[in-house]
Amino acid sequence: MLIVYYIIYFFIYAIIGWAIEVTYNGIREGKYINCGVLNGPWCPIYGFAAISILFMLGKVNTYSKLFLFFASMIVASIIELITGFILEKVFHKKWWDYSDKRFNIAGYICAEYSLIWGALCFILYEAIHPMIVKLISPFPIKILIIINSVFAIIFIVDTVATINTILGINKKFKEIEKSKTKLGEVTTEIGERIAQKGIKTAEKTSDRRKEFDERSQEFKNNFQKYGEKRLLKAFPNLIHDLEDKAYDFENLKNRISKK
Repeated sequence: MLIVYYIIYFFIYAIIGWAIEVTYNGIREGKYINCGVLNGPWCPIYGFAAISILFMLGKVNTYSKLFLFFASMIVASIIELITGFILEKVFHKKWWDYSDKRFNIAGYICAEYSLIWGALCFILYEAIHPMIVKLISPFPIKILIIINSVFAIIFIVDTVATINTILGINKKFKEIEKSKTKLGEVTTEIGERIAQKGIKTAEKTSDRRKEFDERSQEFKNNFQKYGEKRLLKAFPNLIHDLEDKAYDFENLKNRISKK
């Protein structure tokens, strides 16, 4: 019945991982952010990473702390790399991006966070997991099966709902990508008019600026559902393209006003 224990460990570590993420982002941002992909208080990537590390390291007969640390770091980094790659291929956008960090691989993973994951996983394996085992071991298998079943049902419902939300976001992103071409044309047109005909002509483009502003706001207002707003808040990198375009246009308007 080893699978029963691995399932409960998955949920426990998914919840612990979620709590760590919420705490970290709460300290950094000064506010609560549900930073998981799913709506519930769990981050599956932490659950998968934990049980993968427990399973793999459990097969290695070594007492080397250094080996355990680097093995934990590698396993966690591979899982983050694969997850980030799959999400980008499906949605054509990075859910997180470490490109501004040193020693990163395609923005999916970087040395800084890999070391953090390695340290966390090492602590999990050496200190936290033994306590979890002591906490879980007294429960009869039948009770654990019931607990696992309840969590699994809630988890599946949450996953289906989140997938539905993500598909909706992906559809809207495709619509936005089409409209962004139009926005780029507006920006280019204003720039060309400034260069070719001077300030007076640029002032005549106020209606076009208004159109750009309205479209930018319209795009952001597209994501009004709770699940959509939560995901974009948790993974702001998903909508950075639109924000960057709006930022570029604001700079253009400032240049117009200064002339």
